[in-house]
Amino acid sequence: MRRLTWSIHNHSDSPMTLMLARLPDTPRQSVASCTVDPAPHTTTDDAWLVSVPPGSRAGLRAEVLVHRPDPARATPELSEAERARYTASTALVPLSESIHAEALRLAGDRTEPEEIARAFFDELVGDRYRYTWPTGDLGAEAMLWDRSGDCGAYAFLFVAWCRAMGIPARTVFGTWATGRLQAHAWAEFHVAGTGWLPVDPSFGWLTAHQRWPAKSREAVEGSFGDLPGERIVFSHDAEFPLPDGLDLPAAPEAAAGGRNSKTSWDGTMLMAGRRVRWGAETLAGRVPYLQPAYPIYPDGNADARVTLGSWLVETPRTRLLAKIGYVLCALAALLLPFLARESANPVTSVLVVGAVVLFEVWLIASRRSVLIPAATLVGLLGFMTQNLLT
Repeated sequence: MRRLTWSIHNHSDSPMTLMLARLPDTPRQSVASCTVDPAPHTTTDDAWLVSVPPGSRAGLRAEVLVHRPDPARATPELSEAERARYTASTALVPLSESIHAEALRLAGDRTEPEEIARAFFDELVGDRYRYTWPTGDLGAEAMLWDRSGDCGAYAFLFVAWCRAMGIPARTVFGTWATGRLQAHAWAEFHVAGTGWLPVDPSFGWLTAHQRWPAKSREAVEGSFGDLPGERIVFSHDAEFPLPDGLDLPAAPEAAAGGRNSKTSWDGTMLMAGRRVRWGAETLAGRVPYLQPAYPIYPDGNADARVTLGSWLVETPRTRLLAKIGYVLCALAALLLPFLARESANPVTSVLVVGAVVLFEVWLIASRRSVLIPAATLVGLLGFMTQNLLT
């Protein structure tokens, strides 16, 4: 069971409406519990809407079980509405002439959806494309022309090629299932009678281009069709309709700086040829993506930063280490009077252990308590060293 703790701070002077993804149950994850604070005032198919006053925070706590695929949760068939959604042309996944032409070239004479998707995957993990972060223009068209991008760009291009061939496909936004702020994006395509199959082309590229390719081959194969369970899904697909009652202008189509300029973390993000003011504009009338949230400032007074919020995913092992850390911190604090009385150099001893205690308190406050055992060991070595030298 993984514990996900996420929060975002409204640094602006304006009220914020938060569009927060509803964590889905999937064949590979089960949401055991989920609490949002403050409570959502509106629920849509894909998200909760949460009001966040100026200077306040919103947060989410969830217990998520990550497991092997459960066939009972598969979606072997799509409705007409779902098929239309996952084969549509959008700003980030445009079914342009260039996208169509490349998809046809790569598909060749293949007819089975899984074989076609595999050809797309093999192209993306080969030598013609390159993983880069931060990316330039985030979108399938830019990725096709620039041949470089981050995990989102890889996913968008894979989805675009699939849709160009009539294969339902969607992006997946989430996080690696351990650690702090390990954002990631991958893709899924649908095979009738089987359901959604996951594909991670960017991770496949990274593993394929390690120094020891023989050792990474298994990991590359594992990036197509049956991904390891070490990830949590926030949302499926991208470009969500703006909720009823909210109105934001669309970002202009001409992006200053050109397609190759990098994403700016001062409040704008380059997507599909548009430089979108994060939280104050939409991408062609839609919310770009939810990882896991998009802040909406109805008055246009955005926070002047591109932020996904902050999150931490803890495993039972990391929680155990954290508890051990709390005990060590308390023991170190209790040692202070003893050291002052018994040590050969009490002032130095108290300073050393006191510094360790303060550092451990900071680790607890910043939710890095799993590092306390290591900090305690370093402090102990420092204490022993200074006593040996006196």
